[in-house]
Amino acid sequence: MSHPSEMAAYNANRYNWVKKDIERYDVAPGDGETIIYSTGTLYGEWPNGDKFEGNRYVDRFVVRGDRIVMIDVWNDSAERILKREAGQSEA
Repeated sequence: MSHPSEMAAYNANRYNWVKKDIERYDVAPGDGETIIYSTGTLYGEWPNGDKFEGNRYVDRFVVRGDRIVMIDVWNDSAERILKREAGQSEA
């Protein structure tokens, strides 16, 4: 994705709403850039109205100067969605 609005549009189809419970930030300064990791869990509501919580996430930000130039996102949503669709428990 090349713009934050694309991420918002993607998530609008994946969740009715979603929020983060941020557990920590880790900062790794480097030569000309800083890497910041945000870790925690997501909670919210799937498009079918089911609530969820405890969905682990890691966001990785690359910062150069005063701008975020790259974001990588990992979370458990895909696995949880597949389990829901297969009628399995998310636990």
